[in-house]
Amino acid sequence: MVPQVFIVVVNWNGYKDTIECIESLQKVTYSNCEIAIVDNGSTDGSPEILKEKFPHIPLIQIKENLGYAGGNNVGIKWALERGADYVVLLNNDTIVDENFIIELVKVAENDTRIGMLTSKVYFYDKPDVLWFAGGKFSLKTGWSRHIGYNEKDIGQYDEVKETERPCGCAMMVTRRLCEKAGLIKEEYFCYCEEVDWSIRAKKAGFKVVYVPQSKVWHKVSKSTGGPKSTNYIYYAVRNTLKCLKSNAPYKYGFQNFFRNLLVVSLYTLSLFTMGIPKREGLKRIYQGTRDYYLGKFGKQSF
Repeated sequence: MVPQVFIVVVNWNGYKDTIECIESLQKVTYSNCEIAIVDNGSTDGSPEILKEKFPHIPLIQIKENLGYAGGNNVGIKWALERGADYVVLLNNDTIVDENFIIELVKVAENDTRIGMLTSKVYFYDKPDVLWFAGGKFSLKTGWSRHIGYNEKDIGQYDEVKETERPCGCAMMVTRRLCEKAGLIKEEYFCYCEEVDWSIRAKKAGFKVVYVPQSKVWHKVSKSTGGPKSTNYIYYAVRNTLKCLKSNAPYKYGFQNFFRNLLVVSLYTLSLFTMGIPKREGLKRIYQGTRDYYLGKFGKQSF
């Protein structure tokens, strides 16, 4: 029996990107998959436009923006209730190779210990240049990076293998993982939630695997303004600190303090390489650190 796959695409004020994404998904060759669009409280007319454009695709409407975490959780629950064996989470600002699901399922079906799979991701506007070919995340420093970032793909990352972290813009999870390790923690809202989820998956006994034959092209963080956005730096700092505390706390408080200081220092230094305006970036780093210590999570209004 061919496993049932549901693809969840979350839309927030981005119907043009979502239309292009869905049109690419309609060319997917996998025989037993369904698409669901979750609208995250859009105010640009997205629900009406998407309903008219894709009348046969379920559109789940949420009254407010629940972020990546909350929007995808709505879609995951909807899919599991309808018998999904696997759920693909796909950013709306992506397009996919027609075989990208076949490749993910092929790997997943070969090893029941696999709970999370992540695709090879290219830049949308540089289709042969890598954005993600596996990922790293340090529990000692909180620093995260994409393997292969900005490298031309010449087959140097074509091996299926375990990865320290997935890419949240294109990943597939199993029913078993969702039932045993739980869903995405919604207090993250956006950024670092997939890192937390993958750490919890591994603690529950699952593998997180990079599948290079599954290919996706990404417009890169359009919903938050991209890595040069001050919104990004706020959530990245706050949520990295939370992820480390939740998943790898040190025994003594002073150790956690100095690790947090290192995390904040590294993000401060990154302002010089990421193109974020320094004054505004420092303000967001301060706010993210402050809100972490105050226990203020979820969506932040700036």
